[in-house]
Amino acid sequence: MTRAFQPLVPAKPMFTDQGLACSDRYDDLYHSASGAISQAAYVFLAGNGLPERWQAKEQFTILETGFGLGNNFLATWAAWRDDPLRSKRLHFVSFEAHPFSATDLALMLQPTPEALRPLADQLLAQWPVLVPGIHRLEFDAAQVTLTVYFGEIGQGSKRMQCQADAFYLDGFAPRVNPAMWSPELFGQLVRMAAPEATAATWCSAAQVRRDLQNAGFMVERHPGFAFKRHMIRARLRPNLGRTYAPKPTQPVLIVGGGIAGAATAYALAQRGIASQVLDPLFKLGLGAAHQGHEAVAMTPLLTSDDAPRARLSRAGVLRAWQRWQPFFQSSLIPTGSVVQALTALEAKTLAKTILELGFDSDWVQYREAGASLGDGQPSIRYGAAYFPKGLTVNPALLLKQLLSHPLITPIADTVHALHSQAGLWQVQTAEQGILTAEQVVVANAAGAKTLLAPLVPKATRLLSMDELGGQSSVIAAQALTFKPKQILAGQGYIVPIAEQRYVVGSTYETTEMGVCSSAHLQIMQKVSALMPVAADTPALTAWFGQRAALVDHLPVLDQAQPGLWVNVGYGSHGFSWAALAADFISTNLALEPAVLERDLSRALYLR
Repeated sequence: MTRAFQPLVPAKPMFTDQGLACSDRYDDLYHSASGAISQAAYVFLAGNGLPERWQAKEQFTILETGFGLGNNFLATWAAWRDDPLRSKRLHFVSFEAHPFSATDLALMLQPTPEALRPLADQLLAQWPVLVPGIHRLEFDAAQVTLTVYFGEIGQGSKRMQCQADAFYLDGFAPRVNPAMWSPELFGQLVRMAAPEATAATWCSAAQVRRDLQNAGFMVERHPGFAFKRHMIRARLRPNLGRTYAPKPTQPVLIVGGGIAGAATAYALAQRGIASQVLDPLFKLGLGAAHQGHEAVAMTPLLTSDDAPRARLSRAGVLRAWQRWQPFFQSSLIPTGSVVQALTALEAKTLAKTILELGFDSDWVQYREAGASLGDGQPSIRYGAAYFPKGLTVNPALLLKQLLSHPLITPIADTVHALHSQAGLWQVQTAEQGILTAEQVVVANAAGAKTLLAPLVPKATRLLSMDELGGQSSVIAAQALTFKPKQILAGQGYIVPIAEQRYVVGSTYETTEMGVCSSAHLQIMQKVSALMPVAADTPALTAWFGQRAALVDHLPVLDQAQPGLWVNVGYGSHGFSWAALAADFISTNLALEPAVLERDLSRALYLR
């Protein structure tokens, strides 16, 4: 386990003799004894000049240092709803080192006032699985977003990126939880502050006031709430705070209509940003990049040290569950994934890894040797990791669905070159001529090297990207000893699809550029390690595709130059990473809080 990894330790329900919500770890109340909602209104909303400060704005972002039970979020959401002059969008960012499970949070929120009960129920319905990292929830048709980081705030504040207009400083008391009030934390808040940002807290300790002043705030004491004598209101000093480039006013040009380009176009459209997607394969249909490819498995990765690939996989799959919900039960089928150990030693290591990571059982579970995969299904030979969130994807159908949004214009054309001129990008195409855009996203897999080499000749990581062929096959269910209902994976994979058929795979570095019988034999050898199967099982159909991959097995996701974004190098994990990568770009262009942690994004730079 790396030093950077911090297992998530959930909170447990606890109440005082008077029935007040209390922390089982810090022996402190979650809110004032005089009422959580009243405290939120007086200290945090009024203390930050709300609702007046968000009125008539395009969007307004609030950052809170401790989510707790979510009462401040619920009170703010309700006040925003009740304000006819409210901002078009409200973003709420928060941190929680010890989150409750959905069941326990529901118990803790039972005293919620009746007026806020519908909002609390919506929060509980979307409450994330308890795994470390950034989670994004969306409400009121995405006009309200909640971005919550699960993990210690000292680490999380360094990994978060946003432009906060107001801060709610709301941790347990400094005497029991000093990390919530440290000079280092306040420095990170200033890094994430917008010009003229404000802050408010019920705490008025002298050291907190001094540390806020040293970080860059002008601090004042005001009468406190209920039994508190004082509270703090603060404002960022002039000339501090980050501003961002304005949102694009022209359609974004996206080069490539595979899963990277389609997901990016869809994520932009969800934020009201139009795009044009260029791909010559559109002449054959919107799903032509995966025509004949019947299914892919979206199976999370797991490593003992929670390496960047595993973190990216976890965040990406969870983002797909949230972002692509409209397509569930059509192109996305929740089947779950079982990743089997191939030896007893590997199983022992896997069991230890899952125990030490301490992830929510809704994310991953260890299955012992001999455990059954279901009624009439095979038992696990050595041991396995079961991921309930594993998905079976119909890739061609998903591409069509993503690209069918009215703000997306697919164009069947080839891009030959990119040039920057007078702050705009000139995109030279084969048939349309030259197209102009403020923002361009290059998402055409290995083709990106040719386009970008003249622009970023020192981008060694990007330019070392390789292209690997691979084949998958479709076999009849009768060929398998058992009929698994979940995705089975090991060295190869077995993916259930309709009509009693399975997609099996796959090969790498295929020498022949297309479907071949020798590749199918390799696939069946891999399948036989997962369950008994006849080696001479024929392929009903087969599909061959190309993967763009890097040596470190991570994608390239970066802004190469102002207005030029790169989203390539997915290898075998494109559908697991695509929703998150798309939101990384779209949140940047829409000026929203980030969904990808800063240290993780640095691992994806093109250089």
